[in-house]
Amino acid sequence: ALSSVYQIRRARRVDGRLVLYVEHYLNAQYFPGILGHDLTRSLTELYASEYGIHYGRVRFDMVPTALHAEAAAPLKVAVGSPALRISRINRDQRGRLIDCDLEFWRHDAIHISVEVPQ
Repeated sequence: ALSSVYQIRRARRVDGRLVLYVEHYLNAQYFPGILGHDLTRSLTELYASEYGIHYGRVRFDMVPTALHAEAAAPLKVAVGSPALRISRINRDQRGRLIDCDLEFWRHDAIHISVEVPQ
């Protein structure tokens, strides 16, 4: 509560195809001046190269959903189109809460493969 937060909204491509709309919420305390950087590049790489921050523990929640207007428009699909919403809560190598993401993946761009070691 009452913490400063940066919000970054992006549409992302895979092989040139729009597949993902994401809203990033960054703890401003750990990323001073980040809005002056090229935010089209990987935030993971930016965190490491400019701030010495690396991901530690990450929590994922995945839920089927329908796209809301803010996500549908940049993906060039109709509002209400099926999607997978992935919420990520990210901590750094020290366990500090650094950011969270709300990702909305087009339903026709998803392939989930999991292998569990013995």
